[in-house]
Amino acid sequence: MGFSRILAVGLLAGAALFGPVAGAHAQSASLASLDEAIGARDWGRAEAIAAQLDAEAGQGDVMAAYAASVRHALDGECAEAVVLADLVIGAVPFFVPPYLVAHRCYSDLGQRDMAAARLGSLQAILPDGPEREVVSQLLQNAQSQGRPVFSGYFTVAPSTNVNRQTGEDTIDGGVWGPGQIPEEARGKRGVLFSLGGSVAVELARSEAVSLSGVLRTDIRFSTADDVFEPSFTAELPITFAVGETARAVVAPFATVGLEDDVLDRTEVGVRSSLSLLLDASQRLAFDLKLAAVDRPLDPGRSGLVADGAISYSTSLSPNTNLTTTARAVYNHTDDETLRTLVGTLRARVDTLFDNGLLVGVEGTIGQRWHWRPAPFQLEDQVDRFATGRIEASHRDFTIGPLMPSIYYEYTNSWSDNVFYDYESHDIGLTLRASF
Repeated sequence: MGFSRILAVGLLAGAALFGPVAGAHAQSASLASLDEAIGARDWGRAEAIAAQLDAEAGQGDVMAAYAASVRHALDGECAEAVVLADLVIGAVPFFVPPYLVAHRCYSDLGQRDMAAARLGSLQAILPDGPEREVVSQLLQNAQSQGRPVFSGYFTVAPSTNVNRQTGEDTIDGGVWGPGQIPEEARGKRGVLFSLGGSVAVELARSEAVSLSGVLRTDIRFSTADDVFEPSFTAELPITFAVGETARAVVAPFATVGLEDDVLDRTEVGVRSSLSLLLDASQRLAFDLKLAAVDRPLDPGRSGLVADGAISYSTSLSPNTNLTTTARAVYNHTDDETLRTLVGTLRARVDTLFDNGLLVGVEGTIGQRWHWRPAPFQLEDQVDRFATGRIEASHRDFTIGPLMPSIYYEYTNSWSDNVFYDYESHDIGLTLRASF
């Protein structure tokens, strides 16, 4: 891999990975000590730490109100807790913990609309991942009581390599000499459009469990190959509590995918997610999907897929959130030579500035193992890749309830197989919920 490629990945991925370290040394020790005091219910110490944080921030008694809201919530005094939690949210709207307090207490008070509103803001703050999956499902459940709920998304992304194919035009054939890589197997410039929507309705509810029905459509179109790829999914999410601090979702689903008007894929399985509160500002989340896949256009790629992830999230400061995620995806295809295992590690830092600018910086590294050698090689193929991403939006620039968000993403892949050697530069526009 050339030096310029290494530098581009290093700058973006390093920024995401360095941010948590710098933020941790600068601020998280104070928040960590506040969480420690709250966890021990040492309220005198918690008040002293909160007062010190407030003095340093100069924004009023924000952390004092936060500590008091947690204390009231733990003591079952939810009417007092929600007042204080809402004051904290108004002062530091990017601070995740008061949303959790407010949602729990509004739910306990029977104020479902307010509880759903706090979930909606929390969903807007969280990045994609296991924790957001759980929050999104809880929000969908809260909004669909007695009426159907509609949601959607849209992304457009011009790319220097929209089909993620090799940037080379020849292949080293060893003793057979170099070979020409056909044009259709090379990377192409283009635009990728992704959009979709869903409708959800509550089917049953008890004090402990809720059952919903969801119909979802996802559409992908790339100008590189002019192929229209819609998919249609039906699922039955079951949401329930696990102890006092965890929420879980289990959802059987079935998906049908088309390539233009031809059946390309059917998938039947179950997905599950779990979100666990470790303390006032630290959370763990897990998700796992298991499915059987049938591909009539390419039967060798039919088989089973297992996709699992674990994420850790914390607030480095009231305006900075860190999310780290480890993911593994295994494709057990009927054709043994097509099987793959992909592992990735991701770190992301999101910061809300005082002027309303929201910036997210993310770095991902990964490796893919194949069950067959690359062309003209003896060992099984291994691919490595790295991605850096930076995106920005502004709380004052909205379209109704949505904020336009623009991002730049650089990806580099290098492999034993020249067909997996590529780089891409993407500039995309997407819409995210405002808060």
